[in-house]
Amino acid sequence: MAKSPKGLIKSSVRESIVQLLGEAEKSWDDGKPGRSERYVEMVMALVKKHKVRLTDDQKRRFCRKCNSWWVPAKTVKLIFDQRHHFIKMRCAKCEYTRRL
Repeated sequence: MAKSPKGLIKSSVRESIVQLLGEAEKSWDDGKPGRSERYVEMVMALVKKHKVRLTDDQKRRFCRKCNSWWVPAKTVKLIFDQRHHFIKMRCAKCEYTRRL
């Protein structure tokens, strides 16, 4: 049975998101953080336009507030909360905190 047109669009958008996040990581490794932020902005635009959900792994790769690519010990600080037993990720650029 063939997929509906909406299903085809969402599956192609998911593939585009994976490709854009790969390009963001590659551009960060090449020393171009501005370009990686632009790729993340493009991903967020696709997510909002087509109402596609990101996987948990994809959500943990960038800051939702400033669109910066998260690299441990460079752009994100990992903090362990001993009192409540969970990990926090804090962006070095905008101080946005995400709980894991």
